[in-house]
Amino acid sequence: MDKRTIIGFILIALIIIFYPKYMDLITGGKKAQRPPVEQGKMADTTQQITPPLVGEKKITSPEKFEGKAGVLVSVDTTLPEKIVTVDTKLYIAKFTTKGGELKSFVLKKYQYSDGANIELLPSDTPPSLNLSFPDSAFSLSAFNFEVNKDTLLLDEATSTGAIDFTLNTASGSQIIKRYKFYNDRYNFDLEFEITNLSQLDLGRKYLFVWSSGLRSTEKNRSEDLSYFSAYSMMGTELAETKSFQQPKGAEVGIMQESGSGETKWVAERTKYFVVALVPISRGGSGFIASGQRWVELKGKERFETKNISVSLEMPTEKATSLKDKFMIYIGPIDYHTLKSYKIGLENIVNLGWKIIRPFSIAILWLFVNLHKGIPNYGVVIILFTILIKIAFHPLTHKSTKSMMKMQELQPKLSELKEKYKKDPAKLNQETMKLYKQGGVNPLGGCLPLLFQMPIFYALFVVFRSTLELRGAKFVFWLKDLSQMDPYYVLPIVMAATMFWQQKITIKDPKQAALVYLMPIMFFFFFFKFPAGLTLYWTVFNILSLIETYYFKHKGFHPSSLTFKPPPAKA
Repeated sequence: MDKRTIIGFILIALIIIFYPKYMDLITGGKKAQRPPVEQGKMADTTQQITPPLVGEKKITSPEKFEGKAGVLVSVDTTLPEKIVTVDTKLYIAKFTTKGGELKSFVLKKYQYSDGANIELLPSDTPPSLNLSFPDSAFSLSAFNFEVNKDTLLLDEATSTGAIDFTLNTASGSQIIKRYKFYNDRYNFDLEFEITNLSQLDLGRKYLFVWSSGLRSTEKNRSEDLSYFSAYSMMGTELAETKSFQQPKGAEVGIMQESGSGETKWVAERTKYFVVALVPISRGGSGFIASGQRWVELKGKERFETKNISVSLEMPTEKATSLKDKFMIYIGPIDYHTLKSYKIGLENIVNLGWKIIRPFSIAILWLFVNLHKGIPNYGVVIILFTILIKIAFHPLTHKSTKSMMKMQELQPKLSELKEKYKKDPAKLNQETMKLYKQGGVNPLGGCLPLLFQMPIFYALFVVFRSTLELRGAKFVFWLKDLSQMDPYYVLPIVMAATMFWQQKITIKDPKQAALVYLMPIMFFFFFFKFPAGLTLYWTVFNILSLIETYYFKHKGFHPSSLTFKPPPAKA
């Protein structure tokens, strides 16, 4: 069996193993279903099914709370709502004085496919970063705060700044939400303080909530939704909640996961972006992840939507005041940026299984550093492929030599099979003797290739899910290497080079079908893959062709691979 055949069978096995997981990732594990139609009625194709807000709770109104606790003055609840804008090098954030919450968050360095800046938290959705007290049904979003400034502009000269939202009470208690921002970071801080706490009956705990979810940002919406997940880091264990599927036959509603114990952070993500809530002053005491999936119908078009909220539970200790500090990260899922926080946030980056992860990290590191000197990621991929080919050239040489020796032995192996076809034990004994006397390892052509498989799978993970290739242009029609080739040019070239390689290496008539079947199969397998991965495989095939011709021109062919035949029987 020749080199290309072995690679083919290995990759076929990988396809069989990983294709179901791949489809689960693409579809989110469940196909969108049409809402049930009442018997005797036609479906309304213009209907839009709007779900209840994820994490929505019944909140006591300011007036009722004032009557219950007798601590809030009316002026605190009737202030007009203001919008406060924070402008940094990386984002524009808008806060509302109603609850002192985040109203909008726009990234400056990342765009939708139409070129507009990505808005992770759209201004037309309910705000987030709410502080609520479930034991008393009291939420700060019910009150309008005073604010100390209307805008905050950060730049190189003014790299940090803060905004204070303040709520005063009749008894002398004061609630402060102080946000601190940094010009060159995606994270900002929140200091939350309540003075004269004994005057407020707020219960044993409160929740710091990201309630509005994150919006899909990618052109391939279904693939983006497949990455939507909630995370919690409890102790040293990272838990992921992904499906949020309704039980079969259940009505549409909100699915919820929760846990109690030391909580270091909670987060939720899309394919490329994440929001994380991290307690700084002390650990959290639990988490809640709420999610819902539903179908929106707009005319004849229907698509699935997914919304997730995460809550960090904090205890309210018996004291005269309450003061906590949090870090909020809202931005790209960049492995090295998340790792720099040293709290395990980088573990949400999909870099494959534990055994594959080191290879993925090494490849990503090499990509990022090559890109510092080469601004085009397509060129980076080509250079990386050349480096991989050079690195594996000794293994390829050994593999090719072993397989050519096996080809030379094929006539004698056929004779042995015919001679001992009724005696399997003897056939096996004589075959092993032939291998030994010929200096051939039957696994010699296969084992070296197994060392390459972790690299191939790590490449698949890196090309498909890391932020670096998002929106990366190569040439002409390839505007985004993280998306499929829109005109199938690369898959066609890849299949053609594979056919050529098969044609010049497979000489056994029994294997002739592989010359045609493998390129066709790989075309249909790769044509929806990210263009970066297809580019890598195409260049790899071209380099393999060059390598094959190099072997041939150097006289590396079966006739040069002699061995001692087994001695004739007396």
